[in-house]
Amino acid sequence: MNIFQDGQPIDLETVLANKDWRTAFQTQLEKHYPDDVVVSVKLNIPGPIKNSPGLQQLFQQGFNRLRMMLGRLHVKDIKFFVARPSGPETFLIVSEDITTVKRVAVLFESDMLTGRLFDVDVMAYHNEKQLSRQALGLPARQCLICDKDAKVCMKLGAHTLTEGYQVINQLYKKMATTPLRIWPQTQAAVVQYALSALLYEVSVNPKPGLVDPVSNGAHDDMTVFTFIDSSLALTNYFNQAYRIGLDYSGGELTSIFQMLRKAGIAAEKQMFVATNGINTHKGAIFSLGILVTAIAYISRQGVASLQQLQQVVQGMLQGIVTQDLNHSFGKRVLTAGEKQYQAYQLTGVRGEAAAGFPTVMAIALPFLQQASGTTNQKLLDTLMVIADNINDTNLIKRAGTIAIIPELKQWINHYFELGGSVTPEGLSYLYTLDEHFMTRNLSIGGAADNLILTTFLAKMGGIL
Repeated sequence: MNIFQDGQPIDLETVLANKDWRTAFQTQLEKHYPDDVVVSVKLNIPGPIKNSPGLQQLFQQGFNRLRMMLGRLHVKDIKFFVARPSGPETFLIVSEDITTVKRVAVLFESDMLTGRLFDVDVMAYHNEKQLSRQALGLPARQCLICDKDAKVCMKLGAHTLTEGYQVINQLYKKMATTPLRIWPQTQAAVVQYALSALLYEVSVNPKPGLVDPVSNGAHDDMTVFTFIDSSLALTNYFNQAYRIGLDYSGGELTSIFQMLRKAGIAAEKQMFVATNGINTHKGAIFSLGILVTAIAYISRQGVASLQQLQQVVQGMLQGIVTQDLNHSFGKRVLTAGEKQYQAYQLTGVRGEAAAGFPTVMAIALPFLQQASGTTNQKLLDTLMVIADNINDTNLIKRAGTIAIIPELKQWINHYFELGGSVTPEGLSYLYTLDEHFMTRNLSIGGAADNLILTTFLAKMGGIL
């Protein structure tokens, strides 16, 4: 793995010109936001190659981690310049005490995972100079290679460019395999991530049998605009879900889910009003609502692991399979999920939730974290990985038989044999598969719901 191989070398003149541009732009921002703090974020990459697809991905994930660490600080605006030849850069406008912001920046720069590759400068209109580590009594930056004073190593030319590239490539590889952490976020940020996850899912294309901006798939009663209206109609519900988790002070976590379920029933009605009676997000109301609530609950403890999040979800959903599905025996009218439970012993979304969404946590998220390509390509491949690892109850319902699952696995295996979405052959096959799904009225709606959850957690964990 070499993230420098696709980059283009630049000369010193380009580097100096970019430095002048950055200074001028920072000054402009300081004057425009005189009462706020301006944060300049850029990579600190040695040698003539400053930008490449790999470096952009590294920058994006590192920046996402910084954004997570800023947490509940009020970020008013963000300016992105990712494709500059001299390297990707971002500027944030933060309404907070400059010392507080600088301490977060230093903590991020000390992070062995990616932060030590970054320069994060903190400045404000009323400060003549950028706030330095020394001004706060903090230690100097460590060298990326030997942990000594970085400025001393740079002045002495203590390390070769090859050594630097090796360490950066190792950090990139480590970043792609390190388990996610969930940083505490504001209610507004969590709700925004939830809505983004809904909109990302419907935007990804081509998805076999599913609605996207190009095709309605096997769904004649809905379009991408139906999904947009439905997503926005759920804003209030996700705010409620967050407050339920944050404010809960009882003992039994199952009580949280009972409160959420009542809010979810009201949210379904709001969805049907927005969509003229079409079911677009019933599954997401259930599953995504659970994750939003669980994240709000666990955020009171600080940074959390996925395992801790799973434990909260499992506590919330304890007994739901017995409560909802075992009691279905003897009923005259059964839901599709109840029919499949009685016929095939499939527990569907209830079983996934009760287990803490293992397909999302243990399979989809690690895959997405290491996936390559554009956002659309990464999410397409993640969707297909999810579809390969669940018994999609929506697909079984439409096919009328569980025998569709082995067929689906064959299609997915062939898709990845062709290279997935990043190859012309793989993408062409996906379009063919979409046509096949439409002809047979098939849809992997269960996989789509899990992609929403995966996208949401990827946003929360800073990898998307």
